[in-house]
Amino acid sequence: MEHITFEIDNSKDLKLLITIAEKLGIRKFFYTHELKAKPTDINKLLKIIDKGVDISNFGDINEWQRNTRTDRNINVSNL
Repeated sequence: MEHITFEIDNSKDLKLLITIAEKLGIRKFFYTHELKAKPTDINKLLKIIDKGVDISNFGDINEWQRNTRTDRNINVSNL
């Protein structure tokens, strides 16, 4: 089995290639759509990521699990 990767700049050519692939009986093909972001948008997002988040307000995970799962009776001796 052979694999080929194409890079196509416009949707018209992409639609044509998909039509040709279907007519040739190519069984498996997929395509991805790459979004082109502006450098200013990327920098803004990177600043948000670098800033981080305060996780101190999330509380104790063990306490949350006990409170959330009180209705579940699991007998661990049978596992």
